[in-house]
Parts: sequence; C-alpha cells; structure tokens
Amino acid sequence: MKKAVILGLLLGWLSWTGCWAEEAPAPAASNGAKNVIWIIGDGMGPGAMGMFMQGVRLTDLPQYPDKQSTLEKFVNASVTGMYFNNTYDTIVTDSACSATQMATGELSCPEYVGMNYEKKAVANLLEKAIQEGKAVGVVTDSYVADATPASFLAHTDSRRQKYEIARQLVDSGAQLILGGGQKYFTQKENKKLLKTARKKGWTVVENAQELANVKKGRVLGLFAEEAMPFYGDMAQYPQTPTLKEMTQKAVELLSQNENGFVLIVEAGKIDWALHDSEAGPSMWEMINLDETLAYAWNFARASADTLVYLNADHETGVPVFHYRHLDEARIKHKSARGEMLYDGDTDYVNYPYYQKVFNHKHLLYYVYPEFKKLPKEEQTAEKLQQMADEAFGGHIDLELNGQVPDYAGLIAKTNEALGLAWATGNHSSGMLLGVAYGPGAEDFAGVYHNTDLKAKFEKALAW
Repeated sequence: MKKAVILGLLLGWLSWTGCWAEEAPAPAASNGAKNVIWIIGDGMGPGAMGMFMQGVRLTDLPQYPDKQSTLEKFVNASVTGMYFNNTYDTIVTDSACSATQMATGELSCPEYVGMNYEKKAVANLLEKAIQEGKAVGVVTDSYVADATPASFLAHTDSRRQKYEIARQLVDSGAQLILGGGQKYFTQKENKKLLKTARKKGWTVVENAQELANVKKGRVLGLFAEEAMPFYGDMAQYPQTPTLKEMTQKAVELLSQNENGFVLIVEAGKIDWALHDSEAGPSMWEMINLDETLAYAWNFARASADTLVYLNADHETGVPVFHYRHLDEARIKHKSARGEMLYDGDTDYVNYPYYQKVFNHKHLLYYVYPEFKKLPKEEQTAEKLQQMADEAFGGHIDLELNGQVPDYAGLIAKTNEALGLAWATGNHSSGMLLGVAYGPGAEDFAGVYHNTDLKAKFEKALAW
C-alpha cells in the first residue's frame, strides 16, 4: 500500500502541475535576476503540499476566506519542475547532504555540511554571491547551526559539529543570520563567541523588538536556546519573531545593497512535525511557510527583478487520508454521529476531518511527557484523552477503552481516528517539487537533480 500511495502522489502531481506555468511568470530581466529569495520547506514533499492546499479548499480557515492558499496561487502562476535528491551513494538523503548538494552543485554524503563526497570543502551559492558583491543572509525557524542553514555557510564532515559550525557562521561573509540556537554561541568552547561576533561587526539581537530596531549593518539574531517554537504555539511567545517577520527584516536589510541579495529561508519545523506523524502541527507549519511565501512573492511582483524559488530538501512522512473497512462496533459508532459510510462499512473520510486536523496545533510530542509526570494514580485513559483534546482544540475520540498507550500508541490512535496513513516516520526518496517565479524561472522546469540547482541560480543571476 505504501508504494501505491507514493506512486499515486507522484502521478497525480505530474498530471496536475505538469512542468509548465498555468499563468505566465514574471518577465525575465535582460541582465538576469538581481535578487533571489529561496524558500526551503524542510521535509515538505508533494504529500504535505497537497494535503495543505486541499485542506485550505475544504476547511473554513479565517486566514483563507477565499479558500485558496498562497501556495496554490503561487504554483499556478509559476514554473514547476520535479527533481531527485539522491546522494553520491545512497538513494535516501538527510538535510545536511541535500542542502549541501543544492548549495554547492556537487554530490555529497549524509551528515556532510558544505563538503562533497570526497570530504572536500566546496564553494557554495552564497559564497559565490558574496564574491559577486551581493548581500547574503540565512533565515530559519530551526536553529542556525542546524543542517540546512549551516550547509549554505559552513563546511564540516558532520552536521553534529554544531559549535564548530557556529564559529564558522560568525566568520562567514554573510550579512544576516536569523533563527534559534543561542546555546551553540554561548556554551562549552563558544562561551565568548558572541563577544567575538560583536568585535567582527555583528549586531546580536535576541527578541522581536531588538530585531525591529535594527536599521542597517550585519545582524546575528538568536531567538531561542535551541529551536524556535512551533508555529501553532507562537501566541505564547510574543517576543519571538515569526518566520515571516524574520524574512521581512532580512529583505529590508539586504535590499540596501545596490548589487542585490541572495536570501535562504528555511521553514524547518514542517519536517519535525512530519517525523512525529502529527498532521495538525505539520499543517500549521505549512501555514507558517505560506504566510512567508506570500510576503516573498509580493516583494518579487513589486520589484520585478527578484527570483523566488520554493522547494524542499527531502520528503518526510508522506501523509495521506485513506479509506477503511470498519468493523461492526465502529460502524455503529460513526453512524450514531451521522458520518457518511459507503457500501455499508467503508469510511472514505468526511470533509470535517480536515477541520479536526487544522484545529490541532500543539504537538502530542509535548503532551505525553506532561501526562507521564502526573502522579501514577492520575495517569488514566480519561486524563490522557482530556489532555489530548486540549492539544487537538476539540474532541477526537481516541477509543482508549480504559487503556493507556505509550507515545507511539497515542500517535497511532490519533491517526486512526482521523483516517490518516503515513508511509514512514522518516525521510523518503520521493521526487520533489521546485516552483520558480521571476527572472530565470523557465530554467527550473522539467526533471532534474538537486545538484543542478546551483547552476540554474547562477544562470538566472547572469553570472
């Protein structure tokens, strides 16, 4: 079944998007793009993209009164291609290798950051942009020393060398680095790294107000000890900037360079939620990306000299709704709630289940440890259901029947109740979508490999 799910998704996307634009992209400038905004949805495969776009269509979300996501509009107005991301010697990749291959144009290996498969440091797109006189920046809602952002500015043979990566980020030629990961600049051998950063001309900021106050210069923004909050929880962190807000400030500052800029923006938490097989939080991370994309696309349409490219480093999870044949007890249970079944026992999943997915903002990954901290006598199935419902933003009957599952069991119960199936809890080898708008977009059509991206950007920038 999992093979059929993945094949069906790919065939569906091929027939829906083709590899051309439904509407003509912005006309290319004769001398190429001046700016690039490259948005990477970590783990964002066609399955997550499709679930989000369809969910917006079928759900009454206040953010989308016209029931159409920016992502859908962007795809319809842009050039769409598909690409592979295999490594030098493996079919499946990790974020470090994939980002390295995208940034450098050379094959690499899992865990490597900015190094090819021979463990040689390779110049990447941002380093080339600096040589060309452009301003460069990296924005992430993960932590800045994490695999994807690091691969555009650092060079190590292991993504786990986060303290070394932090030192390289400070020594890089970037003008702007924003995200989480303060601990890697303040602990162990890097206890004085922020002092060093300030001496090197970096303005260090730690909250939204400090970021808003910056008007020029080099900026190192570290807004969390490690990763930044999930988007569904952001209301609890009013002094933490969102991905969109960080991107806005990045464009504001980088645009001051008369030669233009190259900005990498990572929506990193999509992958994290998909790894945990939690559909609701992953869809909120897609909203996070969608709002950021809306800003970037508006900027590109206004400037007419900016290329916006949206893609993923790899696919994670492959979530889909699927139909199930129900036993007698569940037939009675669903029928009593007025849910439509076909052929007597087949649940094809009603539209309201999308609303249940979008109501779910807070990860069960955080709920379950809180439940286990309760006194033993309070760790009941009823209490777990109550705590889960608070995270769900409403009631989803987990049918615990007095039994308390472990965390994996809780996730399985949730997905069963929602009619969701996941091909995997890890990365998969499925082809990915790349969507381009602006000068040079036409070269991002067709089928390619992620090592082809650097050359495509260089051509778009007329280098």
